[in-house]
Amino acid sequence: MSDALFIGLGRVGLRSLKFFKELVRGARIYAVDKDPNLRLLVDGLGDVEFHEYRPEVLSNLAKKASLAVTALPSSVAFDVISDLVKRGVSVVDVSFFTEDPYLLERYAAKYGSVFVPDAGFAPGYSNLVVGHAVKELGALDSVDVFVGEVPLGPAPPLDHAVTWNPSDLIEEYTRPARVVEDYQVKVVDPLESVIEVELSGLGRFEGFASDGLRTLIRNVRAKRMREVTIRRPGHLSKMKLLRDLGLMSREAVRVGDVEVRPAELLAKLLEARTPKDVECLAVLYVRVSGPRGEISELATLRGTLESPAIPTFTALVHAYTAKLVYEGEVRSGVRPLEDLAEFKDEYDVYLRSKGVDIAFKRA
Repeated sequence: MSDALFIGLGRVGLRSLKFFKELVRGARIYAVDKDPNLRLLVDGLGDVEFHEYRPEVLSNLAKKASLAVTALPSSVAFDVISDLVKRGVSVVDVSFFTEDPYLLERYAAKYGSVFVPDAGFAPGYSNLVVGHAVKELGALDSVDVFVGEVPLGPAPPLDHAVTWNPSDLIEEYTRPARVVEDYQVKVVDPLESVIEVELSGLGRFEGFASDGLRTLIRNVRAKRMREVTIRRPGHLSKMKLLRDLGLMSREAVRVGDVEVRPAELLAKLLEARTPKDVECLAVLYVRVSGPRGEISELATLRGTLESPAIPTFTALVHAYTAKLVYEGEVRSGVRPLEDLAEFKDEYDVYLRSKGVDIAFKRA
């Protein structure tokens, strides 16, 4: 068997590693993270070799592994992944970097390797649902993706619990969002307007346009397409206030003798001051329509304090995708999840076995 390399053992990466070990028995696994305190935790998993991150360490391990499974901060992910792909290593990633993943297409083609970007919740499983709808319906009129994590109890002060990288969370409110209107890509301010959302059986939410369409813009032709991130009512006005005050800016501000980047400070405060003892529900609702009908799917996962909803859902998809690539099931090249629609039934069986509720409808 070939070796697998896990890089980044945060909220998602460590869970992905655990799920992968369950799915693929006997694989030789290396795990890399900059935090040396994770060594004991990783050693406790058994049959995983931990390495503290250093560039030369990663370079040596890349020579041994045929697959890298990455869960890194978006600010550094593309450089690491690019180096791996250029070495001929297949990569399954969940890092939500800003660069175009197809920049690496020629390297994947050269080495016959696979690169799966955005192999998580949304983008990720949402792409899989849309890809399946394309197979069923052909031409599309509209694609609507509603996604979010909703606290099931009080979550002051922002009516939201931060269960994943707070820096990447802040970027959701600052990164311009791409939507498709009349077949044309349009860029909008995510907090320009509040979108009222009502989901049957779940209630009312407010939403904002988020930049989660990503590879769907390239690979799926639809007259109208959007991703909307949902939150509890009242949350977005608070986030807009923080942004308008400059607290999401990444430009340094001098305070006395110290330079501070407001977004980094806000990320630290979100980590420290938002509740850690609130269970959440991960919600994904995808509705796709075309001349041949409409397909919709609602997928939900109730989290626990030990297994937060979105990090767990993300890691499940991440790990199962890694399994498919590890076992040679995925063709070489850049393969986002809309290209893996042939495996959707397999994903759904696995997700349901882990507590995900999936309701599919066709009209």
